[in-house]
Amino acid sequence: MSPQRLKVKPSFKSHTDALVAGGHVLGWREWIGLPDLDVPLIKAKVDTGARTSSLHALNPKQVTRDGQDYVQFVLPHYRGDGHGRIQCLAPLVELREIRSSNGNAEERFIISTHIVVGHHRLKVEVSLANRSIMGFPMLLGRTAMKAGRFLVQPSKSYLAGKPEQS
Repeated sequence: MSPQRLKVKPSFKSHTDALVAGGHVLGWREWIGLPDLDVPLIKAKVDTGARTSSLHALNPKQVTRDGQDYVQFVLPHYRGDGHGRIQCLAPLVELREIRSSNGNAEERFIISTHIVVGHHRLKVEVSLANRSIMGFPMLLGRTAMKAGRFLVQPSKSYLAGKPEQS
């Protein structure tokens, strides 16, 4: 006796279409806004293999203001016109050991900041690193994408569109 075949109507296509329409599908690279840092637009590589998001920052140092710990750093070339530098100050979450893609571990500053992806505004943790030799100044890690929030379509780019400015 052969097993009985069940006829299953696939619903994945309509679910995927709904996710795309709702801006919940990201390509392998996306435009990201960093409103807390006055960065309207930055290119980010979407990396499900990286736990923590990372941002190219120069000269990060810990400072204390009114009893609160912050990180002061410089973002090169993200003023919106592609020139100049932005002096930034962001709340320090912690110093954390991060293992880079080449396997080396280093202690990095972790900040808490808002990002804007399409029409989604999220509070995320971001490590500050020198990414000058990397292809993208920002890496969007899987913790920022949290299970169920986004799907990633690795064959596409910029599916979320440019961040909505508030």
